[in-house]
Amino acid sequence: MANDRRESYTRDGIEAMKWGLVRATIDRDVWDSVRGEGAMRCFAGSPDEGYRISFDHDAILHDREQEPGYEPPTWMTHHRLPPVSQKRNEITDRTAYVEDYQGNRTSETFDVWADPPNSGTFEVQGLYRKWVNRVDEVFTGWDQVDHMPYEKNFWEAASRLRDAIKPLETMSVPGEPYYAACRSLGLVEHDPGAQGTTPPERMWAPQINGPIDRFVIPLQGTFLNLFVLGELLAAQLDGMGKMWQNARLSVMEIGWYATKKMSRDAGRIDVQAIIKSAGWVVGAMGLIAMPTPASIGLAATGIILASADAILEEIKNGGKDVLDLEVAIQGGSAEEILRSTESALNSDRTSGLEPQIEIDEADSIDMLGVARSHLDNDQAVYDVAAKTYKTCFTMEVSDVQEDTAPNTKQDVDISVEFERLRDAGKTFADELGQELQGVSRGVQDTFSTSSAWERPELPGGVAIGIGLTGPWENWSPVRDHLVRILDTTATQVVEVGEYLISAANYLERQDASAKEAMEKASQELDKMFK
Repeated sequence: MANDRRESYTRDGIEAMKWGLVRATIDRDVWDSVRGEGAMRCFAGSPDEGYRISFDHDAILHDREQEPGYEPPTWMTHHRLPPVSQKRNEITDRTAYVEDYQGNRTSETFDVWADPPNSGTFEVQGLYRKWVNRVDEVFTGWDQVDHMPYEKNFWEAASRLRDAIKPLETMSVPGEPYYAACRSLGLVEHDPGAQGTTPPERMWAPQINGPIDRFVIPLQGTFLNLFVLGELLAAQLDGMGKMWQNARLSVMEIGWYATKKMSRDAGRIDVQAIIKSAGWVVGAMGLIAMPTPASIGLAATGIILASADAILEEIKNGGKDVLDLEVAIQGGSAEEILRSTESALNSDRTSGLEPQIEIDEADSIDMLGVARSHLDNDQAVYDVAAKTYKTCFTMEVSDVQEDTAPNTKQDVDISVEFERLRDAGKTFADELGQELQGVSRGVQDTFSTSSAWERPELPGGVAIGIGLTGPWENWSPVRDHLVRILDTTATQVVEVGEYLISAANYLERQDASAKEAMEKASQELDKMFK
């Protein structure tokens, strides 16, 4: 009875799969009910043809029908059941009836598509509707195709998020604003691809040493930490998409094998549906690569991506592989097989589909918790003397204006090209600040609502997975936290840029107006980093 065609998870596809299971279930129940009365009871027919069955005599009684003068017993009857339509909306024949011993239709009729009585026994009245209702119940929630999270929504959002955060990874690439500003400040030792061009020497002055050493140089590390955080959010979306894609395929796989098990020929042999285990989300996060800092202001090894390294290490420690799971569809009757199908979909904690989604979403929530912990607790540690910067997600530096060479007198050890210093400040205040604001807007626009995460409810009022929106309540706060950090960092970049411009003007002009402007910029800078 099993249809060899595997349908796709679409509205039409799942309806076709369910209706195929309905037809097979009706056939199995009619067969089992007739044979339950006796192994030799009359049985002829199929869902396409309808059925002629008996409950009160064995088929052997018909062997004498060709004998001259034979009269069958008057108590002998047959039930005639109509064909089961090929589709739900093509039902035309609703009536079953009883034939007498001579094959004549009697007045005893039944509506097989009526609401069934709840007797707990085989009843011809409402027989077909009973199994339609039962199959619909088994697939409640899973058959709401238009309300099931769609994998492409997650993959497209992951792609948009990666496009948004890409500048964070490439800030130190020649041609980018951060690189250009650092080159102007003399922090670039080698200019890749610049023919015959030697980068300028670093500028020094008590007024600018602190901001350069304590903000500009470690800023690269903060960018890369934030890039990894953005990649974690994007990888979670990739994994979610794969998880929901697998769920859709698995629903159809389980339904197909349930239909196969309903076949009269299946006997006592259990059939095995193959679905995939949890591991999609953690697996996707495991593909995140640690970015490599560039040599800007010090050797690249001096920039330590502490937060990113800690998160990726925890992802590595919690790694798991997606495995094939064998889901046995078992049972000796139509109802037992449907119960086994329900278990395969909803409740089997070892290999059931819904529990695997719960595991994946719990893994997602756990790793988002790890990220939030590092967002809340990690602190940058700068050892300027050792030229090492343990960077985290934020530029929460103290004493940003502290001169790293405090023993130097104010009027010596000053090496500044004023226009070059102004150019660096303008690049920070204008181009880099705007670029970070653009990154922030792109991140904020990724899944600004939870609608794509919403999923149907299963029987009992519980949702597929964890809650009605899964990890959304955990994912979106981390996304929002990333946006806030980007906005704050953009403001810090602008303030540092304005300060460098004021410092250039003061060092060049040494007049009261320039001094006042610099003091005001200095105060604003101190406020920003308190």
